[in-house]
Amino acid sequence: MADKIKAQVQLPLFGYRLFYRDPMFDLDELDEVAAKAAFLAFRQWNISLENVTFKENAANLAEEATNLSLLGGRITFSLNPGGCGILVVNPDWSEADLVIQIARAGIEAVLKATKAVADKQVASITMHLTPQTGTIGDITSKFVRLDMNKLIGASALCFGFSVYRDDLMWVVDKSVSFQNSLFVRLDRSFRGGDPLEDITHQLKDDESKLLDLLGLEVD
Repeated sequence: MADKIKAQVQLPLFGYRLFYRDPMFDLDELDEVAAKAAFLAFRQWNISLENVTFKENAANLAEEATNLSLLGGRITFSLNPGGCGILVVNPDWSEADLVIQIARAGIEAVLKATKAVADKQVASITMHLTPQTGTIGDITSKFVRLDMNKLIGASALCFGFSVYRDDLMWVVDKSVSFQNSLFVRLDRSFRGGDPLEDITHQLKDDESKLLDLLGLEVD
């Protein structure tokens, strides 16, 4: 097996969302019951009222949202009529247990307070990968076989590709934010009752497999 190329990870994000079987149409329940329950569950992480924001002037019910910020803004727990979830900026697998603990505390508090039922869960990782050597064209040309010189009279800078399954999506494309970099997104859906530990383990395994496929190594 060829040596892997070291790559720098830029702007990584971890997102997770739990969808309710039936949405909340009572916005007072969202703001007064669900948000309060999550706030009380997060007290052990020193949350304060300054860490709670409400989205104003939402165009529709799906855009209604309450956000609770933790750990200096690196973690945001969000609530809307359709579900609740968490967004982690610059995530690291070494802190997976902490993220799970925070997510579980918020989710369990909200479900208990509102009597909502979990329908499905979706988790995702997005990041930009900058290889330390070579070009992104060298990396992606192994997966897309098109003679662009013949088609348009010039070679391609980079190819992108996607993989789809009912419960999975992988996207590899040219980054628009960083030079000579790839944008990568991994989405995976789960049943409503699947444990957060299993979800995290699966997403980490997906990331490892995709990096192996690309021949990249990250710290």
